[in-house]
Amino acid sequence: MEYDDKIRTKKAVVVCLRDMGDGTSRFFFDDVDGNQESLPIDWKHNSFFTFTPAFDNAALDEMSLDDDWYQQIGVMLAARLLALNKRVK
Repeated sequence: MEYDDKIRTKKAVVVCLRDMGDGTSRFFFDDVDGNQESLPIDWKHNSFFTFTPAFDNAALDEMSLDDDWYQQIGVMLAARLLALNKRVK
């Protein structure tokens, strides 16, 4: 694919980074539903999926978490997207 064809699945995951106010932050993952596959405009919250442990803000800001955490975050996201789109075998 050389360009964005604006086609999406109706099931997706939204991720936010929340500052917990104590020098740490967490990633929160929520499932969302799109209103259509072709250029979805309206995404609605479906359900809470999970969150990570609290990470030190300085470590996050410097992108210096252990490599294992970056891998685990990617695995969580990929696994959830596969499950939402009924592609788990």
